[in-house]
Amino acid sequence: MEHRESCEMKRVLTAFWVAMASPAAFAGSTGSHVPQVLPEPPAPTIGPIIVDLQHSETFKTQSPIAGVSVGSSQVANVTVHDANTILVTGRAYGSTSLHVIDNRGNIIVDTTIDVTNHTQTRLVVNRAGSDYTMHCAPNCEEKPDIGDNKIYFDILTDQAQQLSR
Repeated sequence: MEHRESCEMKRVLTAFWVAMASPAAFAGSTGSHVPQVLPEPPAPTIGPIIVDLQHSETFKTQSPIAGVSVGSSQVANVTVHDANTILVTGRAYGSTSLHVIDNRGNIIVDTTIDVTNHTQTRLVVNRAGSDYTMHCAPNCEEKPDIGDNKIYFDILTDQAQQLSR
């Protein structure tokens, strides 16, 4: 019984010694460098990027851009303009992710794109539970928007398409 307790005590003391020893103790008598596992630094953040519907914003990155990934191209469109410049265009209300990758495969941007409409010239009239959007700068003009009354939206967008032909 005594021998078993003695062996157990040796294991405990050995585990304690190993836990308390510095990495240099395992490097040998030459004191050579012990490799350490370091976490990858987090990707720098630009955002969240807030862009108005049907508007674009320009953003610069510190490292050259090799590729971009957008969670939903229905919400936002991202275009690489040059090695360090991206253009973000709001396509539909909502939120999506954006990742920008450099030529070494590192993620240099990891952020969210939020598409909103905070323009001061936008006026929304609600009649009988239906929305009708107008653009007022300085005079108010009808400007159909996502979520507007369907008949109002369809008539105005159809007219705009006929004019653009």
